[in-house]
Amino acid sequence: MSESVSAAISIQGETLRFAELEHRENSYHLRRHGERTFPFDLTKTLLRADGNRPRVEDVRREVEDGLDGTEARALRVAIHPPDGYSFFTPISSDIPVRDRKRQLLQQAALVTGVRSTKKLKMTSDTVRTTQDSEGQPFMWVHVLAVPDDVDERMADVRRSLPVREHEWIVSSEAAARVTSRTERTGGSATEALRPYTLAVGQYPTHTEYALSRNREWYHAHYAEEAESPENRAYFAVGFMNRVDVPLNAVGRLYVYGHDVDLSDYAPFESIFGREPQALNPFRVARSSEGGPSEPASAFAPCIGAGIEAYMG
Repeated sequence: MSESVSAAISIQGETLRFAELEHRENSYHLRRHGERTFPFDLTKTLLRADGNRPRVEDVRREVEDGLDGTEARALRVAIHPPDGYSFFTPISSDIPVRDRKRQLLQQAALVTGVRSTKKLKMTSDTVRTTQDSEGQPFMWVHVLAVPDDVDERMADVRRSLPVREHEWIVSSEAAARVTSRTERTGGSATEALRPYTLAVGQYPTHTEYALSRNREWYHAHYAEEAESPENRAYFAVGFMNRVDVPLNAVGRLYVYGHDVDLSDYAPFESIFGREPQALNPFRVARSSEGGPSEPASAFAPCIGAGIEAYMG
């Protein structure tokens, strides 16, 4: 096992993508990557309570084939916001750690509707700290939870790999990691005056939004009704308003996901005053094999999952 090597998969519709990365000083090298398309919906098979056990075995074999012999300690699994319980919640910075955990469990119970949070595999991370209107400090915490049986199913998927565990990550956070690394390689003085980055993930089932500030993940949102370019832009503006970020504070605008056509994003350019760019994870995790045959932005959640959260 090597702390400098990470392995990740992403699940989207019928497609599973995989990647293995090696962290070399301040850069990433993509050791291998690929994708597998199945004749069934992976989301229903792996991430729903009534998943199909025989099909899980089919997925296990393909994951083993793609990442056989990996030196990574853990397998990171990127899922999209509708496929798990992903939410942000504010918590006072002044309360004891035990009380913070209790609040997170209570909030998770409300969001998920489960009677006991013991039936959930839950991870939480403090995304940022700020102050309320009275100057009291509080934290915005992101929580990602999946049902225990889904977590056990993923344990079955990775059991043939020499990894010790698996870790869940939401795709919007993974995309934010890619934008953060991308911005380390360049950026103009004008962009520095507009510290926010918005990455828009386009998928058949939903549109997701990942917002970063000064290369750090700031907040996220998704909308299932955003099917047209105009609707995607409408929900983007609503999201920015809710987190109280001015539209003219966005200095970089990226798009990633499924069947992306940048010409559809003219409404975003009009609103934010920035030309949308395709989010290419192969710019930050280079490979001697080159990029994939399909648009590179489809790999953003998978490769982003393999990138460390702390950028240094």
